[in-house]
Amino acid sequence: MRLLKFISVAAIIIACIFCLVSFLKPIRYSNSCGEDNLYRYRMGIYQIQTNTLKEKELQKLGGLLSFTGIQNIRCPNELERQRYKMLAQAIDSTNRSLKWRLVKDDLWINKKGDIGLKEVIAIGSEGFTFVDSYLTRMGFNTEEPLNTIIDTSTFQKLNSAFYKDKKHIYRHYAMAYGGSFSTFEEADHATFVALSDCYAKDKNHIYENREGILKNVDYKTFKVKSTVSGCFAKDKNGYLSWSDRITGDGLNDEYVKKAISELDK
Repeated sequence: MRLLKFISVAAIIIACIFCLVSFLKPIRYSNSCGEDNLYRYRMGIYQIQTNTLKEKELQKLGGLLSFTGIQNIRCPNELERQRYKMLAQAIDSTNRSLKWRLVKDDLWINKKGDIGLKEVIAIGSEGFTFVDSYLTRMGFNTEEPLNTIIDTSTFQKLNSAFYKDKKHIYRHYAMAYGGSFSTFEEADHATFVALSDCYAKDKNHIYENREGILKNVDYKTFKVKSTVSGCFAKDKNGYLSWSDRITGDGLNDEYVKKAISELDK
């Protein structure tokens, strides 16, 4: 009886010491989450990370029951996925409530009369999921409303980035988490035409969708072909992929060689 009492008291003392130590100093928490930054700390389970300012950031994942091992925690990546899922559902719900409908060429209108350029954006790290989004203002959705700029009756899509109406050339600069839409002031409106899904030109310049004016190309000999898969072009000085010259080992890539073969025909 005395031995049992002694063992019980010793266990309580050890537990108290462990709790006191873990309250003052994080103790690594073994788990099945695959995370190496989880700790027993302050009578709970915490994820402890260091930000870019070298400051500690704590996120509580479990309480006393998890601390004592009675209850498992939900893994941080599972909680993160749940947050992303809820955010995507909220955006989808808002879109449905606004009753967006297609006008023409990626241009949509909602029940309030707002015009928006539709794009698909990523939600969460590494594109956990994707949702429809609408740019209703110029720039990164922060400037003038599209309603005040675009002439919808003459609006047309030229390629995957450039659009045109009777007054302006526009460029949609796509990005994973939301792009921008702006007037493309560099272009000559009267002579601007798309050459392919990746390139365009006017009387002055050759343009690539993301780079804009291509300064490293020969205007007169610049060439694209509709039969080429991907963003490739050619001039008298060689070959391009997007806005970059293809040189060195890049010329030996099988995908590139196939594109070059088509351009040379």
